Amino acid sequence: MLAERWERWAATAGIVFFPLVVVSIALSAMEIFGTLIAAFLGSALVAGDVERRTVYPIVAKPVSRAQYVAGRYLGLVATTTLNLAVMALVFVAVLAVHLKGLGFVGSTPLFATLGATAVQFAMIAAVAVFFSSFTTATLASIFTLSFVVAGHLASDLIRYWSTQGVAAGRIGKAIYLLVPNLEALNLKEAMVYKDAVAAGPLAASMAYGILYSAGIVALAAAVFTRRDLR
Repeated sequence: MLAERWERWAATAGIVFFPLVVVSIALSAMEIFGTLIAAFLGSALVAGDVERRTVYPIVAKPVSRAQYVAGRYLGLVATTTLNLAVMALVFVAVLAVHLKGLGFVGSTPLFATLGATAVQFAMIAAVAVFFSSFTTATLASIFTLSFVVAGHLASDLIRYWSTQGVAAGRIGKAIYLLVPNLEALNLKEAMVYKDAVAAGPLAASMAYGILYSAGIVALAAAVFTRRDLR
């Protein structure tokens, strides 16, 4: 009832009503589900194949271990991206029904937010595959989720450690460079409040995410190549 009154008041005042709570909850839900899928599926990819011994006939063929790791990672990225696309379609459909049109697509950074979120999932998947390449699925899940939490707090951590002395500042900077800076790709606030997203910083953040993912996957391939599977 209150929502209906607010919408009527907003319409009479010439203000475009935008369901802030719905958008915020929907984006958070997509981020949580996508993160869990990337973390748990990625953690079980290589480690699960090793535990079930299904990896042996694969690496016995003319397929290098690096190709195997890269293929598994790309399949995981395709899965997380497809899952995000499905959730985004439902999200857009709900908003379109509520707002009686698709006008919000042009007035909000929707595509930028979804693209940044997809890169976020790719980074998390890369970390999960890396840990999965040399440990068990359970430990890989724990390590990956720890990196996810640290990645969202990376900026706050470096600011805190920088106030604790030179040595602590260096440690904080090392941690900041090691963990994925997921907040650099967090555009939920811009989407909720319909803020414009500058193309330059967005491109830089997405390039960082792609390069970070590629580096971690390359490291995972190198580790798995040297792993003794006996």
